[in-house]
Amino acid sequence: MTTMLRAFLGALLMLAALGIGACDRTARLTESTRPSQSGIIGEPNFAQFNDIPVPAGADMDLERSLVLGEQNAWIGRLIMVVGTNPSKTFDFYFGEMPRFGWSPVTTVRAETSVLTYVRADRIATIQVQGRTIFGSIVSMTISPKGQLPGAGNTTSRHSGNFGSVTSAPLR
Repeated sequence: MTTMLRAFLGALLMLAALGIGACDRTARLTESTRPSQSGIIGEPNFAQFNDIPVPAGADMDLERSLVLGEQNAWIGRLIMVVGTNPSKTFDFYFGEMPRFGWSPVTTVRAETSVLTYVRADRIATIQVQGRTIFGSIVSMTISPKGQLPGAGNTTSRHSGNFGSVTSAPLR
């Protein structure tokens, strides 16, 4: 192989490596710890997210995350890249969310696992999916808990794409 061709291939390889490294738009999150009996969060923790468990070595995807508010009142979507496989990540959240005061609503273990929890006036939905090479991606959405229109009424009227439907209790 000629020297010129080697130099060209070396430069091409270096540019490719730099390009791949530049695509990583993540920020390291610090592993959180569960609240102590006194309610004080122990060290280490990621100050903005002291009400949810964060696995050791997690990185936040800055481009896909959107967080509004702070401390125990934040809402939004937090996307994390975690170094453990989806099964271990599922087990982590299944065990740790209750320790942070979240009550389970439902869980589904599948190719894309979903865990749903409630805490006071907020709902947490966690999706755990495997990455192509190693680890898993966690998408956590925290939203305010609301009441559906018509909930609690004995008669409700819903309209959608197929016209209107009226429902009432059966007699």
